[in-house]
Amino acid sequence: MIRVSLIIPTRDRPGPLAACLAALAGSFPADAETIVVDDGGSADLEPALASFREPLRLRRLAIAHAGPAAARNRGLAAARGEIAAFTDDDCRPRPGWLATLAAGVSLCPPRAVGGSTYNGLPANACADAAQLVLDLLSRHDRAASGRERLLASNNLALPAAPLRQLGGFDESFRTAEDRELCRRWASAGFDLARVPAAVVEHDAALDLRRFVRQFTAYGQGAARFHASGGAAGMVESLLFHLRLPRLALPELARRGPRRGAAVSALLVLWELVNLAGFAAELGRRGVVRRSAPPAATREGASP
Repeated sequence: MIRVSLIIPTRDRPGPLAACLAALAGSFPADAETIVVDDGGSADLEPALASFREPLRLRRLAIAHAGPAAARNRGLAAARGEIAAFTDDDCRPRPGWLATLAAGVSLCPPRAVGGSTYNGLPANACADAAQLVLDLLSRHDRAASGRERLLASNNLALPAAPLRQLGGFDESFRTAEDRELCRRWASAGFDLARVPAAVVEHDAALDLRRFVRQFTAYGQGAARFHASGGAAGMVESLLFHLRLPRLALPELARRGPRRGAAVSALLVLWELVNLAGFAAELGRRGVVRRSAPPAATREGASP
């Protein structure tokens, strides 16, 4: 019987995907399956998948390119388990990760859980800064709200039935889809919790160009997220940015002068490109709203 369905979206990264599957194979639960969703990639994934089909009870789904939220939803639709777990193709779960994560899930009442994610490329300053941003945001959010509200989709498990009832991930989001899902999950009255012992190493192979591109896209996703959630979330986000230097200072000091200076510069860059993406998305949405016809006309009713 399949209890847990692990869903991994991927696109043209067979090397990292093979490393992810190899990390899983060492301690894969007997009651779990793996669904790899190829999101419109052109790379041949078979060499990366072949040796893991049996030990990971692995199936591959191929879809037209539609983004990670859509890929996760296609995997969810095909999942046979009571629990849907998610990680990314550039993550290496530590031994026991899936069993530990799934053990924290409650089917009734529904509880979603997330684990701990660490930078798997410690020599890469861009990867270090990227993970630090996400860690500080999650830490700030817990302190501000007194509870878990943000669980990243690369280390996440939820009861499958309520997730399907909520409609899965919002496919209009290309980034911040996990933040949007967590907000919807909590609004439905369901619980979010953290299982720190469920650890994945995130191998975010970033250079400066990819760092800028990624966090510009994250800024765009943040704009969509806040535009759909009201002013309160925007105020909380502003407070995080204002408090970021104080939050980051102990982490920068711990890294030593040279790495601390590099990560500090990358945090400044992150603020700039994140803001640029945020402003560009708000401007685009403003243009869309101004150019859209009145609702009554769109619905075919009389003006």
